[in-house]
Amino acid sequence: MEKLIQVFCTVAAAALLAGCSGKSEDKIPGPVAFDKHDRCHICGMVILNYPGAKAQVFVKGEKEPLKFCSVKDGFVYVLQPENAKRTVAFWVSDFGNKKDIPLHEKMLLAQKAFFNAGSDVRGAMGKSILPFATKEEVQAFTKEHGGTIVNYSEVNLGLLKSLKGHCLFCFFYFFRSSVARRIGTYRRLRSFTMRSQRRQLGTKL
Repeated sequence: MEKLIQVFCTVAAAALLAGCSGKSEDKIPGPVAFDKHDRCHICGMVILNYPGAKAQVFVKGEKEPLKFCSVKDGFVYVLQPENAKRTVAFWVSDFGNKKDIPLHEKMLLAQKAFFNAGSDVRGAMGKSILPFATKEEVQAFTKEHGGTIVNYSEVNLGLLKSLKGHCLFCFFYFFRSSVARRIGTYRRLRSFTMRSQRRQLGTKL
C-alpha cells in the first residue's frame, strides 16, 4: 500500500510539472531572490545559514513562492498529493553552477534537472539531493563524491526517507500527510459502506 502511495505521488507530481513544461517558461513564475531572513517552509531553519542546494515552489493563488533550505525538503512538499495538485512551478538551484551570481539566478526547473542522491556532500538536512543542469556534470560529481544518479521521476518518498539526516519537522510532515491520507481513505470507505447499507434497507422495505 505504501509503495502504491509513493508511486501515485511521484506520477502526480511529474504529470503536473510536465504540464508546466509544455507551456512557455515565460508564463511560469520565475524564482525570486532569497532574503537573509527567509526560513524553510517545512523546518523553519534560516535558509541561507546552511550549505547545499535550495528550492522554491510556486503554488496556485500565491504570488510569492514557498522557499526551502534543501531540495530534499522541496521534494517532501511537492510529493504530497494535496500539494502536487497546487504546485505551479518547482525550482531548484544548480549545484554545478559556480558562477558568482545570486542564488536564485542559478535555479532551473526541477523536472529538467539531473540529480545526485546520497553523496558525501552534506546539505542543510544531512544527506542531500543535489541538482545539476547537465548529465555530464552529475556524472563527474558522482564519480568524485559517490551517491546515485536519479532523474525527476525517480525521486519518491521512499528515496527521501532513505537519506539519513531528516529533521524532526520532516518526519512530522511525513507522518501528518500519511495520517491524513489514511483518514481520507477511512472516511471514503465508511461513506461507501453507509450508502450500501441504505440501499439494502431500501430494497428490503
